[in-house]
Amino acid sequence: MKREDSSDGLILSVVIPTYNEADNIRVVLDKLIESLEGGGFRDFEVIVVDDDSPDGTWRVALEYSKSDPRIKVIRRVGERGLASAVLRGAREARGRYILVMDADMQHPPEIAPTLLRKALETDADVVVASRYTKGGGVEGWSRLRLLISRGATLLAHLLVKESRLTSDPMSGFFLARADLLRSSELKPRGYKVLLELLGRSGSRIRVVDVPYVFKRRLSGESKLGLGTITDYVLHLIRLSKLAKFALVGASGMGVNLGVMALLMGLGVIYDAASLAGIEASILSNFLLNEYWTFEVRGGRRLERLMGYHVSSTGSIIVTYSTMKLLYIFVGVHPLIGQAIGIVLGFVLNYLASSRIIWGRLGLGGERRV
Repeated sequence: MKREDSSDGLILSVVIPTYNEADNIRVVLDKLIESLEGGGFRDFEVIVVDDDSPDGTWRVALEYSKSDPRIKVIRRVGERGLASAVLRGAREARGRYILVMDADMQHPPEIAPTLLRKALETDADVVVASRYTKGGGVEGWSRLRLLISRGATLLAHLLVKESRLTSDPMSGFFLARADLLRSSELKPRGYKVLLELLGRSGSRIRVVDVPYVFKRRLSGESKLGLGTITDYVLHLIRLSKLAKFALVGASGMGVNLGVMALLMGLGVIYDAASLAGIEASILSNFLLNEYWTFEVRGGRRLERLMGYHVSSTGSIIVTYSTMKLLYIFVGVHPLIGQAIGIVLGFVLNYLASSRIIWGRLGLGGERRV
């Protein structure tokens, strides 16, 4: 991959998003500077991005910066959010690499030089401090908290294939090439910046894991809550083409069965009503997948629509045949049989359309930055 060196010659920028971390920020900065300098790295800057913390975190960091010009403080007024804070810091960063970490000491600052050294040694694009690779772990978590984290990781691996490049796509402690984090494509929701970076960068990037133990908070309270979990699920849906395709398919089922039921109610024979429902769902599914799932704007849309009809042939045959066979041999109501056929044809339809139609645009498998 092409490297973009900073015109200032800085090797590293550390971005630390903060909110109500006044009791922790001095300790974190002390440990971070000590660790980087002890590891042989002096060519760095630290950017603290604070969301106007009520406890005055920004003021404490600003005072600290007076004794070390490598510390820079950004106070955001009227803005909140870890992800947007990270991206703001990335825009201000001058280093070739950007290290993202929290200010609560759960991300041990002494790991920072290890992450940078690993990037330099392996030419990696992203180095992830992982809790779930050999040698990693967590301290002080309940079984429920560990189950939630493991479940979220499994869900990411299932729905966003690029997340499988690391054992810990949920990590908030990672180092990346600066140009990747400055990409205009990145629009993370909630706090999972790494997941967004992986999902948008595609499988071409080189990712390396470094084990670490996630520590207990030095002080303050965890920001994990129901809102955070909700943001994560919505973020996954937005990144996952499979999840989007499934939601579009679910809406198509409603269109399919609705049109079929309407026509049967008007006296149309069930065979014709079934085929009309299938065609209506193909049209609605195509438009939603075009604009939402694969985010295509313009260019040969009619050609793709025709191709989508062809790629849906297998699904159409499965849907119609299932309905017909269940009605004739089992006596299942045509609407119920049609619904079963739609489910059976889903996987076939996804594989065909994502690889043949939108896959030709490079959109079926991965999104490039």
